[in-house]
Amino acid sequence: MEILKVDNLTKIYGKEEAEVVALDHVSFSVEKGEFVAIVGASGSGKSTLLHLIGGVDRPTSGKVYIDGKDIFQFNDDNLAIFRRRQVGLIYQFYNLIPILNVEENITLPLSLDNRKVDPNTIDEMLKLLGLINRRNHLPSELSGGQQQRTSIGRALITNPTIILADEPTRKFGLEV
Repeated sequence: MEILKVDNLTKIYGKEEAEVVALDHVSFSVEKGEFVAIVGASGSGKSTLLHLIGGVDRPTSGKVYIDGKDIFQFNDDNLAIFRRRQVGLIYQFYNLIPILNVEENITLPLSLDNRKVDPNTIDEMLKLLGLINRRNHLPSELSGGQQQRTSIGRALITNPTIILADEPTRKFGLEV
């Protein structure tokens, strides 16, 4: 079953002499359960592609379908809701909220949806991520690895349809 379809995706930044074609008619699909790695040189459009797939940015042209839904048919508010519920996005630089502790950062997508956090679910998540003793710590009180695992927890807490990770190994010198 196809979970992701990228159809003729193009993203152009700037105009005329300053124009940069970040993506040029990219098409592919991913089946449910499939694991895909996108590799390429720095500046080749990997992050742009992930941001478009995740609905963080809009393409110049082309379409992205997640679970059969054309995500760019949504208005900005509905796209944000769809993204929060269906896309687990692990950013390259984690994007943790500095005034929220580990548990609050992980459960943020649920809080934004006014959904109650199941104490057993958050306890399981914190144990799985090795953060049970850090649940009340702020991001500034965490190591880089703990921050990364907090970001991973936030991406997983909603049980999303798709998980996107932007350069998940770069931080530790394991660039793939």
